[in-house]
Amino acid sequence: MPAPFPHRSFTAPGARRHRGQALVLGVVFLLVLAVGTVLLFNTGQVVHRKVQLTNAADAAAYSVAVQQARAWNFAAYMNRGRVANEVAVAQFVSIYSWINHFNQAAFNLKTLFEALSLIPFPPVAIPARLLATGFKVADQGLKAARRTAQPMIQGAITLLDELNGFYAGAASLAITFASKAESVHIANTVLKGNVDRARLSALGAGVLVGQLVDSQNRFLDFHRLPRRGQSEAFNRYRNVVMQSRDGFSWDRSQSLGALIKFATYGGTDMVEYNRWAALDTMQVKVDLPSWLGIDDIDVPVGWGGAQAVTTYRGQRFLPGFNNNRGWRSPFDNRRYGVYGGMNPRDLVSRAAANDPNVSVHGGKARGAYFTGYNGLRDYHDLKATKKGRFGEGPVFTVEATVDMSEARTSTTVGLANGRMALAEQTARISALASAEVYFERPVSLDMFRREDGLREWGSLFSPYWQARLVETPAGVRNALGLAGGAT
Repeated sequence: MPAPFPHRSFTAPGARRHRGQALVLGVVFLLVLAVGTVLLFNTGQVVHRKVQLTNAADAAAYSVAVQQARAWNFAAYMNRGRVANEVAVAQFVSIYSWINHFNQAAFNLKTLFEALSLIPFPPVAIPARLLATGFKVADQGLKAARRTAQPMIQGAITLLDELNGFYAGAASLAITFASKAESVHIANTVLKGNVDRARLSALGAGVLVGQLVDSQNRFLDFHRLPRRGQSEAFNRYRNVVMQSRDGFSWDRSQSLGALIKFATYGGTDMVEYNRWAALDTMQVKVDLPSWLGIDDIDVPVGWGGAQAVTTYRGQRFLPGFNNNRGWRSPFDNRRYGVYGGMNPRDLVSRAAANDPNVSVHGGKARGAYFTGYNGLRDYHDLKATKKGRFGEGPVFTVEATVDMSEARTSTTVGLANGRMALAEQTARISALASAEVYFERPVSLDMFRREDGLREWGSLFSPYWQARLVETPAGVRNALGLAGGAT
């Protein structure tokens, strides 16, 4: 007997046609996942290369700024070396003038006591004879010292002057040429050292070279030695040299006594920009009341002088520069007298000017002049309106670039081809970085701070130029961006 309700399938109409949809969706999902994975891989590679390139650009910009700071510090060391050499020339001239005046004094005192020893009065004659003997020995010793010192001092002054010429040329070369050419090379070297095949973009190289040239034009002045008249820049340079003299070269004046004094006066001054002049005197001086209206009485005892000049032309010792009013120092805002405060009107001062080289021993005036000294040389320094403060120094920008093929994306390494290929929209990757050169002399470190504790502004006589990374100026960024330089 058949079942009253036979088994039947209740599958909805058309259900057989929908079988396999999950598989299709899975394939589509896997395709999207693959494309996303490739996209993520490409993005990661580009970002990684971009970070590397940014770090390389930072290193390159900083290296360029360090190179410029080194060039300016090198110029500062050369300028300081020249100042030190000038002081050494002044010292040599001072020594010869000082020996001359002692030699003349020994001869004069020997002659005086020899005359007194002839007086037929033993209490006078015996001490006079002893003193005459002592001063005779001193006279002969100083005479020999002068003869020995003269050629040695001449050789030393010639050598120091040659060194100054070399220092001046080296400083100018470092600032005007070497620092610029070397900076572009350093930028490329640092970029390639950090990212293989990275380089300066053509436009970025042009901008960097422009900044290198502009840094010199905007921040530095080149001061040429004036042929005629006065130059404020060289007056400043001369004042730096004069202020740097040691105490012996600056002022050799001493006195003993009150109304009647045994006094020595002496000093070494730079006349104009190309001559060191030294004068030394020894005298017995009687100070007279000012109401008498006459000069003090001075009895000459010894005198001498010396000069360092380019060529001998009988250059005068008196009158001094600025009509015997000495030189004005901007450091302490005061005026100093010539030759350590010597009175040019004194009889002994005129004797020294007319007989600087001990003529009583056959010393010709020409022998007191050391030739071959060319004086101050041309030099670079920071413009008066620039101080080298943070944010006000020269800025150097590096635009680093590398071909997109160096990013090792899926297309480059061959991971995705055909429909899976994701073509890059740019041909290269670029990064910008800038660095600034600034001046900062530490005030908190005993080794470096000034004695007066004050903050020092920048110059090319002090080697405290440094470098730091800064934001790229908007003008430079826009110029490179508008030209397609920044991507």
